[in-house]
Amino acid sequence: MKKILQLFLILFVSLSVIGCSKDDPIPERLEVTINNQDLVFNSIFVDRQGSNNSRYFTAVINNNTSRVINFYANVGDDSVANFTYTIRGKVYKQLQDSDFLNTNISVNTNARFTMTFSGVLSSFNAVTESYETIELTDGFMDVEY
Repeated sequence: MKKILQLFLILFVSLSVIGCSKDDPIPERLEVTINNQDLVFNSIFVDRQGSNNSRYFTAVINNNTSRVINFYANVGDDSVANFTYTIRGKVYKQLQDSDFLNTNISVNTNARFTMTFSGVLSSFNAVTESYETIELTDGFMDVEY
């Protein structure tokens, strides 16, 4: 009986010490499907701009700058501005009337930003004098900074 009580006590203490904490860091990521290609941007940099509460976000894949997503948002706002996607130097953004970006920001504090997004962005090709568009679907971003 004494051994059973000791085992129970050891088990109880072990379970009370081990567990997930609310303070566990959130893995930063930005996931999006661009023209049917699933991409995970796993390096997110946040530049805090002083007293105006602006946050400039830059997301890349494995610290490689061949694909970059940039935008900014003010803390507490429910929208983003100047959203761009750059691939190998070609910049896609809202240029035409048919371009759009739908965002749904669920967390926008001094320490965390979470949103979903989708839309159509374009880039002007000076050689062909036409617009090239991309479609973003199932976009999701969550970063703690």
